[in-house]
Amino acid sequence: MITIGDYIKLIEFNADVVKNQTSGLLMPEMLVQPKNGGNCMLWILGHLTNNLRIILRIVGGDDLADLPDLSRFARGSEPIKELERGLLTSEQLLNTYNQLNAAVIAQLKRVDEAYFDEDFELFPESVARRGWWAYFFSFHHAYHVGQLEQLRNLAGHIEKLL
Repeated sequence: MITIGDYIKLIEFNADVVKNQTSGLLMPEMLVQPKNGGNCMLWILGHLTNNLRIILRIVGGDDLADLPDLSRFARGSEPIKELERGLLTSEQLLNTYNQLNAAVIAQLKRVDEAYFDEDFELFPESVARRGWWAYFFSFHHAYHVGQLEQLRNLAGHIEKLL
């Protein structure tokens, strides 16, 4: 079983990768589209930020006040192919990502291992252990974090970061 300490390390590691892979990119580079379809880096960054909001809920944290609307980046939303009216910038998304990341870690430090064994209903009629939901969303998060390197490369930044 993964411990809360291990989970915190995963969250911190993913945040470092996000920071490194998005570093120095301009907004046009964040919008570069994969040739055969998929999402640009800005959508992935927004989706990761929205994912952290879900993780915060899973671990029992309260939603942060004054967060921007992240619905544009929800599961199943359309790819971002160009600048859109009201679209959050990469800087806004990174700031929100960092706030949520810190909130998740702070909340995890408040709970004990038994907390992950509690049943939790994340979606209607979808109950599982908090630990299972946390594990699943950690996998989901890492999946999208891994996409950032390819998108950075597509934008012309091919240096090795890790």
